Amino acid sequence: MRHWLANSARGFCMGLADVIPGVSGGTVALILGIYPRLVDAVGSVGVAMLGRLRSRVFRTAVRRGLRDPARLGAGPEEADAGRILLLLSVVAGIVPAIMAGSQVLPSLLSAYPAQMKGLFLGLVAASVMIPARRIGHWRPARWALAVGAAVATAWFTGLPTSVNRLATGTVTLTFAPAPSEVRLTPGNLTLAAPQTETRPGISYGPARSVAVPAGSTTLGLEVVARMAGAAGNLPPGSIRVAEGPLEVSAVSQRAPTGGGRDPGLLFIFVGGVLAISAMTLPGVSGAFVLLLLGLYHFVLYSLRLAVSHWDPGAISVVLTMGSAVTIGLLTFARILKRLFARWRDGTLAVLVGLMLGSLRKLWPFTDYTAEGREVLAWPAMGDPVTGTVALLFALGAGVVLVLDGMGRRRIA
Repeated sequence: MRHWLANSARGFCMGLADVIPGVSGGTVALILGIYPRLVDAVGSVGVAMLGRLRSRVFRTAVRRGLRDPARLGAGPEEADAGRILLLLSVVAGIVPAIMAGSQVLPSLLSAYPAQMKGLFLGLVAASVMIPARRIGHWRPARWALAVGAAVATAWFTGLPTSVNRLATGTVTLTFAPAPSEVRLTPGNLTLAAPQTETRPGISYGPARSVAVPAGSTTLGLEVVARMAGAAGNLPPGSIRVAEGPLEVSAVSQRAPTGGGRDPGLLFIFVGGVLAISAMTLPGVSGAFVLLLLGLYHFVLYSLRLAVSHWDPGAISVVLTMGSAVTIGLLTFARILKRLFARWRDGTLAVLVGLMLGSLRKLWPFTDYTAEGREVLAWPAMGDPVTGTVALLFALGAGVVLVLDGMGRRRIA
């Protein structure tokens, strides 16, 4: 039983990692020493394994494996019993970790978008070394694969992001006279519609950066929801909180917000398959893939709504994502086993390129053009947010370095 509890604890760590964009559950599994066994277990699930589950030998092997996995023999039933026990124990840890993370992370991401991106940027940047170091020899062909993957990923993640799925509206801020000009940006100002009995809170940011002249006491501001979906379409008076560089005394929202549209279930299913496929790779975060697709906040919000309010629409999103994860995991694990068996170093080189190219999407400082497209911006010198982002970047990189060091000592 202690082996079951130990694997559940490893699964809990993996689940927490899977919720965070930038941290790979596969990387955590690699560091904790169970990655090869996990890939083998998932890749072995099939008709043959399911047929052996009904045998008496298998049931006996399960009971023996619960007491001590080392007592399992080398026969097919015993091997499958060990794989099933490993999968069940890891899943028993992953599920509550994801449930807990879905209750906390959305609020942090909405309230502190630049700071959280800075943390994720540090996590991903430092994680690049994990697959890179596992490549035996960096030959020209592997460099070409890595560079090509990096360029393609940077181009893809740099495509203009439209806000046509995000709810928009206008608010009026009232604040104490500004002693000097203050610049409000999507990264340093958060507006919120507080949580109610029927829905979690929804956060908004400025649609574009605005300079507030010295001495001003009011400002009309166009805002955009930080999560895709119809949940951002709220009636007048819903947005009541503002946190940022100004001491806002009142927020007035006279008109409803509108324009937010829920992603289709088919798109959610495809996103789930891609995310779980990435999640099985060391160094690639499935949550980050959802972030790239614009689904991350929406899926976590739906999971939170399904757990706390039993909302039928949110439950359908969760079930769709769950079926996508199951199908994608069973399919991609087999492909992954073959890729690593035949083209290990080439696969790792592509993985390094994907991670490097994806860093563009995690740049913490952004703005919006007049057409409503998100663009990268330079950090504002002297802004407290810039210093906080730098500290969290260093923290994220440090966490990966420490975990990697622990894993290397474990292997040694």
